[in-house]
Amino acid sequence: MQRLFFSLLVTLFASMQIGFSQTYIASTIEKTDKENMQYEVLGKIANHYWIYKKNGQVSTIAQYNDQMQLVKQNDLSFLPAKVQSIEFITYADKAYAFYQFQVNKTMVAAVATINGDGILQGAPVIIDTAENIRPGSNVKVFNLLQSDDRQKILIFSVNTSNPASIKIKTTSFNQQFETIAEALISISAVNKKSNLSDFALDNNGNLFCLRNATQKDAAPAVSLLYLSADGKEVVESAIINNQLLLDDIRLKIDNKTGRIILNSFYASTKKGNVEGLFTYVWDINTQHELLTSANRFTDATRAVVTKKRNLKSAFDSYYIDRVNTQADGSFVVVAESAATYSNRSAFSRWDYYWGGAFYNPYMFNYWNRPFGFYPWARAGWGMRGWGWGMGMWMNPYASFGYPSVTYNANEIALLSYDIKGNLQWAKTIDKAQAQSDVNVDDFIGYGSIENETGAHFIYYQKQKGQRQFIVNNLTTNGQLNSGTAITITDKRYEWMPRSLKQVGANEAIVPYQYNNKIGFAKIQLK
Repeated sequence: MQRLFFSLLVTLFASMQIGFSQTYIASTIEKTDKENMQYEVLGKIANHYWIYKKNGQVSTIAQYNDQMQLVKQNDLSFLPAKVQSIEFITYADKAYAFYQFQVNKTMVAAVATINGDGILQGAPVIIDTAENIRPGSNVKVFNLLQSDDRQKILIFSVNTSNPASIKIKTTSFNQQFETIAEALISISAVNKKSNLSDFALDNNGNLFCLRNATQKDAAPAVSLLYLSADGKEVVESAIINNQLLLDDIRLKIDNKTGRIILNSFYASTKKGNVEGLFTYVWDINTQHELLTSANRFTDATRAVVTKKRNLKSAFDSYYIDRVNTQADGSFVVVAESAATYSNRSAFSRWDYYWGGAFYNPYMFNYWNRPFGFYPWARAGWGMRGWGWGMGMWMNPYASFGYPSVTYNANEIALLSYDIKGNLQWAKTIDKAQAQSDVNVDDFIGYGSIENETGAHFIYYQKQKGQRQFIVNNLTTNGQLNSGTAITITDKRYEWMPRSLKQVGANEAIVPYQYNNKIGFAKIQLK
């Protein structure tokens, strides 16, 4: 009797462990999916997980159920044979496909409504055009932004044909994609090498970006531009910095406090060590600077993020991924350590100066830069067609000849700052990922799921024949819980964690590769 009771307890305990454990469910790879398939995980719509796929000239919406079984796949036959780009705005019961295509010298921007069954609703609507675009240039003219609360949508284009004036054309929409306002904004060019980057939209429909003006024998002069929702007001605020070398300024809108937060690692000498974090805070209501701070890292902070004996170089391999804002105005900077190794030559973050390892005037989305946040994207390595898809869309050779390059992504640093820009604490997620394949960077990095309990960082680890997703949770009060694992039973798949897309409060879709084809799996946190 006692033995039977003990067996029942063991069975009950095991079932509880299964019930509360993290899980994953993988889909099969469809026969129609080709090796060079482009894709984008759209999210959960009408109780199905939607994935856009493009195989050759055929574009489809694939819908998967909770068990990741394909239940429906509809052709997007309304799309032209060739589109310059396609982006999606998704809601609980529908999606909008925003795409642009070229007809002779005219670039056309259109939007189509796709209902909950994945079928075109009504006819696509042309919302803008641009003339005198050279045929075959493959340029992306129109750019899409959505506010954090998902209530505002903006389409904009930037015209730099006149060296004396930069013109920005904007069209704003509500969440039904109905036009709210149009504006044509002129900005005086500082010089012929003045570029705009890091465009972002706040919840009131105001547009923000950075201006980078090239200066001889000096780092670019950077300023913050505010473009009001009605297009009637333009405010430029110079980011005064006469001594520090800023590396890759990141723009973040804090809608809760009505502030713009800019962050950048800095050095005091060219090719010097990263010494600290530069922070600039601007108030939207008063349209004035609130804070400029250069917070120097102490040796104690450096020791948290590295195992190196030389603490001066502790942050040299770290690159800012994103900034998470808190309700009290504090924020957490998330940065990852990354490096490349080549048979041709080794080069560091400073080889990409001026402007830092990521400087690119065409990177419009601060939260999803089309070339990623890794440093090798600056050199042309690791780039993808349209910013998503398979590794074979990369350009591993760039302009440096034909090197063989391997990529590493290691620790994740979490740096918490208070509302005044003072460092409160530093924590590290300890991981080590070395990409064994040459000139491929798809299988390193991490993804995240954010919900009311905090931020869950997920990366793929393969050690001693065991394959796992490791989940680390940073709670809202700053506690880091590390090491929870999802064991992967199938050893044939190569996982792509940095392409993970959150699709619910506790779930995400992550792609995998098998025999050079792409499949998808759902990760469920409990």
